[in-house]
Amino acid sequence: MLAVCLGLAVATPAVAQKPAGSPTATDLIRALQGREFTEAFAAAERLGDFAAQRAQVVPALIDAVRNREWASCSGDVRDAAARSLAQLKAKEAVVPLLELVKSGRPLEHECVE
Repeated sequence: MLAVCLGLAVATPAVAQKPAGSPTATDLIRALQGREFTEAFAAAERLGDFAAQRAQVVPALIDAVRNREWASCSGDVRDAAARSLAQLKAKEAVVPLLELVKSGRPLEHECVE
């Protein structure tokens, strides 16, 4: 019986064994949509790692690039979102990113640490 239990534990995919406290794509999207810079920035940086939820993540990142403003350092958040879009190879983000560049809104590091 012990051998069967150990065999099942080994055969369980690592994806199913999510560490406690790790945010989901939904959690990160919610943080990205908030006004708090530090949470939005961290979420924008991490969302590029959620390729399995690409259909949910890419539109949220594009919305952040197009429409969102944060309490401070908005350019930093947009930069992180753009990098996550690149990591996800989101071709659908090319036009929104070009529009952002043309708009003159910040897309680069603008906060002093």
